[in-house]
Amino acid sequence: MKTTEEPVASREPDKRPEKIVAVEDPAPVQPQKETAAAEGQKQPAIVINIQSRTTPLVGLAMLVLGLWMGYYLRSWTLARSSNATTASNAAAIPTTDQTAAQQSLMASLIPTVRHFKGDPNAPVTIIEFGDFQCPFCGRFATQTEPQIDEAYLQSGKVRFGYWNFAFLGPESTWAAEAAECAADQDKFWEYHDRLYSSQSGENQGAFNKDNLKKFAGDLGLDTEAFNECFDSGKYTQLIQDDSSAASSLGVRSTPTFLINGQPLIGAQPFENFQQTIDSLLK
Repeated sequence: MKTTEEPVASREPDKRPEKIVAVEDPAPVQPQKETAAAEGQKQPAIVINIQSRTTPLVGLAMLVLGLWMGYYLRSWTLARSSNATTASNAAAIPTTDQTAAQQSLMASLIPTVRHFKGDPNAPVTIIEFGDFQCPFCGRFATQTEPQIDEAYLQSGKVRFGYWNFAFLGPESTWAAEAAECAADQDKFWEYHDRLYSSQSGENQGAFNKDNLKKFAGDLGLDTEAFNECFDSGKYTQLIQDDSSAASSLGVRSTPTFLINGQPLIGAQPFENFQQTIDSLLK
């Protein structure tokens, strides 16, 4: 497990016209400096502008929440790691102590998160925005997440949700779609774990379509049903909508976490999660 003395790593989309693309180097990433705002200058308030992937009512609720926050709250900015690159223009998740706003944000997001594990009545909810090709997400999934599961999920103190932010290329999108097809057979988390333990470079074939189908067979899924789901593009639009929603919320890198609305950015060590979670359990 990485110590706290290491820089926290995360991956962020490049600032490119019309679509989000992957940065080239896995770590460390050479930052592209964005123009810093003058000290004390306010950043834009959060704007939630997404196409709902469930019903128009969810989209309307998100929009109303964004307008409410924009009127009443100070600007929100993400704490970026030293080796993160800039993203496309987007609003940001709150970092200041704005409990009411954080609670409202979580109340709006939780109904749209498709995948949770842990007690739904747990006092602390973590939502991860991740990309299955992101090496830092992989490090979190294989090193830190099991510790959170053991320390907090098994005791009912935390529930953990996953939100697809697939921006590192076509294999990220295919992997996210495949995970949704696995979810149709109640195997999302098993497939999630298999993906993160099978990383081998970005868009180098580890998550090509044949391998993704092989993973389904290895996990004992109904491969005929899985292949039909995957080949039909059943979840292509949903993954696009999820990724656009994450960007609109101000997610600029992966992994990004909301812990009862408080952001934690990058592949942080377990101790950093522990500190935040324990403070919320007091």
